[in-house]
Amino acid sequence: MAYIRPAGVRRLNPNLLVLLAQSIDLALPPEDIAPLTSALSDQFASAASLDRLNLSEVHPALDFDPSWSVADDTQWEEDLE
Repeated sequence: MAYIRPAGVRRLNPNLLVLLAQSIDLALPPEDIAPLTSALSDQFASAASLDRLNLSEVHPALDFDPSWSVADDTQWEEDLE
């Protein structure tokens, strides 16, 4: 899978994965536990690598407008000039 896999990352315990699945009433076939454990471990490792980023100058988005219009494209092109 295309996750960041830092060397030496601790793997998720398969029993914990089973408990997490049971907590949301999700049945995991035994043959899926190993690959899902590996994939989830890789996801956690990828997210952990984000902790090393300096985000001191990055501010959270407090307002979001998902609309898009042609006028937005025009303004963006003007900003490039």
